[in-house]
Amino acid sequence: MTAPRDLADAQARLDATETALAGLVHENNELRAIIRRVRDHARWQRQMANEIRSAGHPYDALPYADTATALERIIGDRP
Repeated sequence: MTAPRDLADAQARLDATETALAGLVHENNELRAIIRRVRDHARWQRQMANEIRSAGHPYDALPYADTATALERIIGDRP
């Protein structure tokens, strides 16, 4: 039969692993939220560029379009 000390060590390792996993899940959720906000900002930049272009100012739209493209590339939405 397994010694109580071995069971206690295994329980301690299990508790430490569960704590680490919970921390990683929390961090992953935070990173997803950040990416979602960056994606929303890129979408807003793209909409601004489209509105400025449709108003007949294609060159004024370039900073917005370039910013949207850069943000999309950073988060991996665009190659």
